Amino acid sequence: MVNKISSKSRFILYLSTSSLIVTLHCATAFAKPSLHQKKDQQFNQLIEKRDDTPDQDTALNNPEADPDIDPSGELLLGGVNKYLDKYGIQLGLSWLTETAGVINGGKKKGADYAHQVAFSIDMDWEKIIGWKGFSTHAMILNLAGRNASTDYVGDSQIQAQEIYGGGYARFFHMNYVYGLQKLWDDKVEIRFGRDSVGNNFALSPFSCQFMLIATCGQPRSVQSQQGFSPWPGTVWGAKILYNFTSNAYVQVGAYESSPWGTGKGGPAGFDWGVKAATGAFVPVEVGYTSNFGKSHLNGYIHVGAGLDTSRFQTWSSQATGSGKKDNRAQYWVMMGQMIHRNDQIKDHGLYVIANWGHDSPTTSSFKDLYNIGVIDKGFWHARPYDQFGLMMTYYTVPRGLSRAQEYQINNGMVSGANGIFNGLLNGAPGVQSNSLLFEANYGISVYRGVMIMPVFEYFHNVAATKSTYTDAAVLGFRTNVVF
Repeated sequence: MVNKISSKSRFILYLSTSSLIVTLHCATAFAKPSLHQKKDQQFNQLIEKRDDTPDQDTALNNPEADPDIDPSGELLLGGVNKYLDKYGIQLGLSWLTETAGVINGGKKKGADYAHQVAFSIDMDWEKIIGWKGFSTHAMILNLAGRNASTDYVGDSQIQAQEIYGGGYARFFHMNYVYGLQKLWDDKVEIRFGRDSVGNNFALSPFSCQFMLIATCGQPRSVQSQQGFSPWPGTVWGAKILYNFTSNAYVQVGAYESSPWGTGKGGPAGFDWGVKAATGAFVPVEVGYTSNFGKSHLNGYIHVGAGLDTSRFQTWSSQATGSGKKDNRAQYWVMMGQMIHRNDQIKDHGLYVIANWGHDSPTTSSFKDLYNIGVIDKGFWHARPYDQFGLMMTYYTVPRGLSRAQEYQINNGMVSGANGIFNGLLNGAPGVQSNSLLFEANYGISVYRGVMIMPVFEYFHNVAATKSTYTDAAVLGFRTNVVF
């Protein structure tokens, strides 16, 4: 499928990661106890830096906003971390579950459960030994469960449970280990180690508050390709971020590009060799954080692109055996803007969210993907930490892929019955074109660090096909416990 890494690409890859080896001997961690909590934390840090709303967790004209029922808090480790913070150490532990079941349409009725247990540790070396601006970060995962989209929905493109990521069912998986150096009064950040592109680029603070993988953690079209490594796969890489104003930044990175299975750390996450690498992925992104008016209506916009230097067989060559190959690139625009503030808590308001992702059509599983939706936090005075979300996604697959699938069928290269085929490119059950997806959810704050979320999902044109499975209606249930 792809060539082994060229000498030029290998030089780029080693140049971007050669400084990591010494640092990683002392690397431990930074982050909230799960990737989803980490994204919320990153956005809160942006707001704290660029929003002068009061810091206290008391809602405007709402005395019922008790921090003891804030689901973004910590259930058990709050006191421990408060004590450890003066020594430069922070611990994190979380348990995220997602259950999804088809109630109508799709492949058949039934439900699956999946979970992630995440443990992280943050070490601030400025507090520990006086190394100004330097910290190290790590996370380990336990992953278990089954994929409802494969078993019941019949969709090879979009997972009903975003937590069901690549290479699942791992008792122990080393997720990331990296170092972070801040310079020039935090204007510059240098991040390097075993990391994911998706932890740094095309990152939305709200994307993983939906259960469909169409949105979490990047637009699905962007994260589905080899070079743009998403959670839980990690590769060697580095990035440099420069805050050229208090509201705007630019960042560029270089990461190993390797396939799932043979690369990205292997099953346990400790295979750190680069023998599986086929090239380097080089992303660049600019971003702006907004803060409008007396109500401090905060938001963000990210615009970026990435190029994978690997050479991939085109869809037509995979069907015909012509041997033609091409590079792969991705582009993205992501925004979220609060249009109404519900109370004084920093992120409580009505947000409009919109994303676009585009991929090289000759070699990618997607062509264009669009998300548009809303999240409303703190809208109910009596339950200030509840939230609801609505998200609609539309995507298209490349015409070259559809033609290659038609070629396979017309030339007897695949088997099938009743319009459902085995062996088609992209793992599809039929010739693909486009699909429309919908999700509605309601997050219920149970207690400090605990949120439960009923979810409804709808798949129109399952797996981007029009003549295989009927539209699928899915009910789901999500729990997130931050210990």
